[in-house]
Amino acid sequence: MKPGRNYSIKDIARLANVSIGTVDRVLHDRKGVSQTTKERVLAVIKKTGYKKNIMASRLKLASNHIIKIAVLLPEIKDDWSYWKWPKLGVTRAVSELLESGVRIKYFHFDADLEESFQANCRKILSENYSAIVTVPFMKDASNELVKLASVPDIFLDTYRSLNNSANFIHQDSHVAGMVAGRLLYNLVGEEGAYLVVNMTENGIVRINCQQRENGFRDFFSKNFPEKEFSIFSINHSLEDSHSISEELSPIFTQENIRGLFVTNSRAFMLREVMALLTDCFTVGFDLNYKNTELLREQEIHFIINQKPDYQGYMAIKGVYKYLTEGNKEGLNMKIPVEIIVKENIPIYEIDTI
Repeated sequence: MKPGRNYSIKDIARLANVSIGTVDRVLHDRKGVSQTTKERVLAVIKKTGYKKNIMASRLKLASNHIIKIAVLLPEIKDDWSYWKWPKLGVTRAVSELLESGVRIKYFHFDADLEESFQANCRKILSENYSAIVTVPFMKDASNELVKLASVPDIFLDTYRSLNNSANFIHQDSHVAGMVAGRLLYNLVGEEGAYLVVNMTENGIVRINCQQRENGFRDFFSKNFPEKEFSIFSINHSLEDSHSISEELSPIFTQENIRGLFVTNSRAFMLREVMALLTDCFTVGFDLNYKNTELLREQEIHFIINQKPDYQGYMAIKGVYKYLTEGNKEGLNMKIPVEIIVKENIPIYEIDTI
């Protein structure tokens, strides 16, 4: 090895006695390389003083249009679907990076069927994508994706522990639940009961909704360990009418509900329920048009915004920065718990599609 020489990736591969593809995986910290081989390649890189030519890499990527990103999200079933928002962010990021060779392809799965997610993953893995952006709803299937993917994978919306290292752009759902607890406690205190409503499809409570409920309950148990609060929770089907169901009726007739926490973006579906609760305060999630309307009318009092459009936007930007510069900082991000009230709605761009 000659001092002062500019070594190429081909030189590194030759000196380490591996393929160029293996060196590329090591440089980008991708899976598919044994620890022994990785250490040998890194030793050669250190000894030669090799540095990736970022500008050349960018030009090559742009000229060949090889930054192809697969975006796998749940199906959009109605006008108020939460999943329209990440797509808006993804689209905005791609429009800014179009001249840099970034292209995406959307895939959609049925959020209630693990096989639908798995089938889409198999299709994506069989094709030549530079990265995968998706959500970790199904634990086993997400573990399988991380295990098999040889390209960066980023999960949006929710964090969950997986068997192998993975990337997440998300809001801490447990913390968000604790914030909801504090907001309602400051208004209700010990003068009434609290109700947590998890909106379900086919009886399934999403992991982030469960994390939020756990956080909500933890706020009370950790801050007031000597006190007992009346906290009820129900799983309310999205398929039900918006009026009081058989599940809700006993709680409303027997308890003084003064704090209502809806753990997903469909708080607006309980408008008729809210109207029947006297002196009750409500916390919901996300700035869809109907929630925002109720916030203006003070039927919902607080919205916790997890900025799903920003999550989608930053996922694409993070992937691009990683693939062109080797900078991993944008692959993982925690979205702050942002509280929206009637007075600060106008400064946000509300989805009215």
